[in-house]
Amino acid sequence: MPKTFRVEAIILKRHNFREADRFLTVFTQDQGKLDLLAKGVRKLSSRKRPALEIGNHAKLFCISTKSTSLVTQVELLHSFPHAKSSLTRITQIYQILEIIDLLTVEASPNPKVFRLLVHLLSDLNTAGIKRDHMLLTIKQVLIDLGFGLPHSNSETALQSHLESITERKLRTKDFFLSS
Repeated sequence: MPKTFRVEAIILKRHNFREADRFLTVFTQDQGKLDLLAKGVRKLSSRKRPALEIGNHAKLFCISTKSTSLVTQVELLHSFPHAKSSLTRITQIYQILEIIDLLTVEASPNPKVFRLLVHLLSDLNTAGIKRDHMLLTIKQVLIDLGFGLPHSNSETALQSHLESITERKLRTKDFFLSS
């Protein structure tokens, strides 16, 4: 019999699958990073669709299957609409979500990083954040995940450090240039 579970999650990324389904990568407080399948979510009539956008904070009700767990119900906790109305803030959201996705592994919980991510998204939603605050948050994520900090305190050194850990260039455009 399939096991059901409930998680509070931030949507990190998504990939379309077949005609109406979507694979999601989410970061949760209790289970870490998870890959989930949301069936029928790409249909215009789907009630789950708005809650499963990148950067949203949601409560997901899921069923474990042999391969990928399925999302059965979604409760949107926060969509951070003000943060998503500014191009600079959207860029910052995508930057931190890419870093979290690249630096975390599946099923490895880190409640401290989850709370840090939710706090950062809330700050972006209310007043926005400065470059220094973003850099401090990224450094804290590196410390909390056990990667340490670069030897130099410059933005270039931090970017090089992240790219050496992930072994590829970061995809978010002008990573540290958004203010």
